[in-house]
Amino acid sequence: MTAYSKAAKRAQKRGRPILPADLSTREPNGRPSRRKARSSELEQQIKHVAVSRRIRQFGLVDNKVETAEKQAEDPRHGYLLGRMFMDGTINAGQHEAGMKYAEDMARYFGLTGVAFPSARAQDLFAVRSTGGEDSQSKADAARTARHKMVKLREVLLGTADIDTGRRIDHTVRMVCVEDIDHLRTLNPPMKAWLVRGLNALAKFYEVR
Repeated sequence: MTAYSKAAKRAQKRGRPILPADLSTREPNGRPSRRKARSSELEQQIKHVAVSRRIRQFGLVDNKVETAEKQAEDPRHGYLLGRMFMDGTINAGQHEAGMKYAEDMARYFGLTGVAFPSARAQDLFAVRSTGGEDSQSKADAARTARHKMVKLREVLLGTADIDTGRRIDHTVRMVCVEDIDHLRTLNPPMKAWLVRGLNALAKFYEVR
């Protein structure tokens, strides 16, 4: 026979234990919880507002493949580099390299305390350390992130002479990190600098 403690027996008599409020699928009276339904409804409302805004902002219309709503749901519409990829301004490898660069730069900002250059850099790629992480680990991570940032800048500056290298570095940063939307229609020189910088980053990250 299995031995039960008095506490276990009392708990057994009381019936099924009550789940924590955030996990329970039922209300205290036993009815199915409406919390999940309300949460799902709110998520749908937020999604609808975001999709509608993208349709208006980017002038999306139904085509033979997808509706405007379906196009707007593509996460690449949410950031400049993704929109430029969808426009055909950059290719898949350049897009991937730019995303890796943005993540590394945002990690540098998040770990070193340097101010984020844009809301997108902070919101999409913010580094949030866990509470159990000690200060030494944070310091090591910040040092690694700083070294990585310096290396990335060297990669971009090294693509040409010093003046052109600075323009390439600045253009890549404005597109990938600062997410300045009016750069979606780049003039020919800036487009060349962007592509040149992203190609150098693709080589650095070994993106195929």
